[in-house]
Amino acid sequence: MRKTVIIVLLVLLAAVLCQFALPLAVELNTANKIKEAARAENVSVHVEAMPGFLLFTGRMDRLDIIVDKAQLNDIQVEKLTLHGEGVEADFSALDAHDGSAVRAADKLELTGVITQQALHDMLAKKLDKVENLHTVMDRDKISASGQVKLLGRMADISLEGRVLPKDGGLYFHMTRLDIRNAVLGQAVLGNFFGDILIFDLYNSPVRAEIDDVQQQDGQIVIKANRI
Repeated sequence: MRKTVIIVLLVLLAAVLCQFALPLAVELNTANKIKEAARAENVSVHVEAMPGFLLFTGRMDRLDIIVDKAQLNDIQVEKLTLHGEGVEADFSALDAHDGSAVRAADKLELTGVITQQALHDMLAKKLDKVENLHTVMDRDKISASGQVKLLGRMADISLEGRVLPKDGGLYFHMTRLDIRNAVLGQAVLGNFFGDILIFDLYNSPVRAEIDDVQQQDGQIVIKANRI
């Protein structure tokens, strides 16, 4: 009888640990891995699973992740949130580029916020020939201006564009480009004009399709769903 009671108590203890301690361990471990993979400033993770031992297989009823200042390809995302339901995940693949971090999900939504400063920093790297780049973002367009050296002389350059989704990626789509005060300035338009890739969700730990882009004053809000 005493042996049976001990066994029952051990089973109950294991169940309690699986239901309460295991989620905490998964949350902490996942947050640390995401922080390292995304070079993030701060990461919070919340998981729910019933029964709790399903977490050993990567299955969970609910998954919520908030990441502050995550590096996504060539740009820093100010805030990245993920909400999932009925998720099957592989937490060892958080630095993969094939979408394998999430094997399946009944629902998975991602939201990202990109600031004007982050977009400016990315454009400054991509348009490395442009000096003194100044960028302004509003609801209608993104405007940038600077100087570029052409045939040994500095010329003023100004461009406009918008952020648009395409083929799983987010692009800066240039709509206008002017070069002034330069001899044969128009001859170099091909070196600058075109779509600039911001990030690609087809080649990321969680593969998703961007279905909404809201360009606002000073920031862009992107929403995506897993495919």
